[in-house]
Amino acid sequence: MKTTLQTITSEISQIIDKVDANQVEQLAKKIATSNRIFIAGTGRSGLAGKMFAMRLMHIGYQAYVVGETITPSIEEEDLFIAISGSGETKTLAHFTQKAQEIDASIGLITTNPDSTIGKLSDEVVEIPAATKKTIGERQTIQPLGSQFDQSAHLLLDGVIVYLLEHYVEEADTASLNKKHANLE
Repeated sequence: MKTTLQTITSEISQIIDKVDANQVEQLAKKIATSNRIFIAGTGRSGLAGKMFAMRLMHIGYQAYVVGETITPSIEEEDLFIAISGSGETKTLAHFTQKAQEIDASIGLITTNPDSTIGKLSDEVVEIPAATKKTIGERQTIQPLGSQFDQSAHLLLDGVIVYLLEHYVEEADTASLNKKHANLE
């Protein structure tokens, strides 16, 4: 088991090392300058998106998960972020087109920047990880899209730290804890 865990962490570390830091910084800047942030993904990518939305809320941003009952309509000054390994997920492509029609900014976390969603996006962060569609092309011991989903989660946690360091004024533990759920 120890070897398996070490292999997985090594895989993810190698993937994150290949991500273009400028792409990530541009996405962070877009988040910092947008009115509200709307995040969408399906499956495990969607779960990574929900974790990211929660952390954005904790550090003071208005963040929403697309599809939740309390999510308002997106507007021109907002940012829509899709998380899609393939960049071709039909529902996310539809959401992206709607966001574009409204003239909202669009960001994408993907392995495929030349995808349908990538071509519609203002900011694209490429994660060169295996997905269920590229599993034979990219090395991993993990099933399906685990490598992409884990990498996306860690990358988005890195975006939170970057935002705290560069854009958030009140970022001490006490201020973050004030926004943490207390109905637990």
